[in-house]
Amino acid sequence: MEASAGNHFLILFRDASCQFRAVYTMNPETEEMVRLTGVGPRVIAPEMVDSIYKYSSDRKQFTAIPSKTMSMSVDAFTIPGHFWQKRPGTPKKLGTPK
Repeated sequence: MEASAGNHFLILFRDASCQFRAVYTMNPETEEMVRLTGVGPRVIAPEMVDSIYKYSSDRKQFTAIPSKTMSMSVDAFTIPGHFWQKRPGTPKKLGTPK
């Protein structure tokens, strides 16, 4: 994060349970979010955002806000489930011939 030119960082949650997945920074010209670290799409366009969250420091929790517009007041966001890649399962070992 120190090497990033960005000054506003956003957290990507897996879903409404607020499970951390990645940290992004927003490009103000394109409004795209670029992943700095973690698991998730490398670049997220504004139309990919499902819900957005604001952090309440007095309550120490994230609260969903009823907006679809990314701004400097947004602290975290989620994306729809179909943007998450399914991990391929570990292939089963076949019996070795003797």
